Amino acid sequence: MPDNAKRRAARARIEERRAAEAAARARAQRRQRTLIGAVVAAVIVVAAVVVTIVVQNSRTATAANAAVPANTVDSGQVIVVGQTSAPVTIDLYEDFQCPVCDNFEKTTGSTLASLVSAGTVQLHYHGMAFLDTSANDKYSTRALNAAAAVVDAAGPDAYQKFHDLLYANQPPEGGSGLTDDQLISYAQQAGASGSSVESAIRDLTYGDWVKEITDQASKDGVNQTPTVKVDGQQLEDLSPSGVTTAVQAAQG
Repeated sequence: MPDNAKRRAARARIEERRAAEAAARARAQRRQRTLIGAVVAAVIVVAAVVVTIVVQNSRTATAANAAVPANTVDSGQVIVVGQTSAPVTIDLYEDFQCPVCDNFEKTTGSTLASLVSAGTVQLHYHGMAFLDTSANDKYSTRALNAAAAVVDAAGPDAYQKFHDLLYANQPPEGGSGLTDDQLISYAQQAGASGSSVESAIRDLTYGDWVKEITDQASKDGVNQTPTVKVDGQQLEDLSPSGVTTAVQAAQG
């Protein structure tokens, strides 16, 4: 075979060998990338599972360990004011920072009080706390927690007084909220005093309870405050006459 032909054949063999080696390296790199991708995906899945388990365990632990105030009903979800023999039940969903709730209490609160005093109505209070901000130092939660401390220590009548005091002295929306010292002072005026009440307010003893009943209100389909239901029927007219008319209709 002529020298030129031999050289061409040699170069062809070299090029073929190099091409085969390059193809082998490419296949190895693809296998490596696939393996790395599978490992990363597995790690992500495991991490997601761990996060889910941690979150679920955290929720379960919170629900199981949450301090529940005494003198409440429905597994601690509701604070009841009024006689058990009252023929009509009014469910009230309120947030202590809600200005519309404040207006409702100022316009219709005395009507509710009269209906309770007459033995016609029993009030079921469902607290909510969704107006927390950094500016008000989570006032909605702190106020409802304080209300829990009051009902736990002194019962529903004291809760009603405390409830009315908080609305009579509601801080401006967007403001700094009442301080813990102010909440303790109003608790004392309502008839709930002592170191245990003070520590419950300052330490946010019922903070988990506040979260739970707020979540429960959402599960009940409540998406605004105030929400008022007379014997389970939600009212649109929250004026004194609207409430009175609905109560009369519920009595049949």
